[in-house]
Amino acid sequence: MEELLKYASLITLCGAAISFMIGLVKWIDQRNREQEQKHYDAFHKMVLIASGIDENGKTVKMVQQIAAIYQLQAFTKFAFASIPVLELMKFEYGEHTDPRGKHMSKALDSTINKLKEY
Repeated sequence: MEELLKYASLITLCGAAISFMIGLVKWIDQRNREQEQKHYDAFHKMVLIASGIDENGKTVKMVQQIAAIYQLQAFTKFAFASIPVLELMKFEYGEHTDPRGKHMSKALDSTINKLKEY
């Protein structure tokens, strides 16, 4: 009986340590999931703006659209989704000789090439 009491405090301490570690792992996992969701939401917003509309379905200015296309370069994790969308935009936009069209084509080419590196 004395032996059991001797180890009871050690067992209790180990149990508390295990509970703390499990809680810590769960907290870290939840935090990572929240961060990934925020990252995806930001990516989704950039794709919307790059396509020419905002979250409310309103048309955005070309300047915002071009900026969003360049910002997609920061989302290398989603390059597998960005590249086909940008290539489709490039195809739909076609060849334009006006300066605005040249800026759009340059933004699309630059972003596609940058994302293909990943």
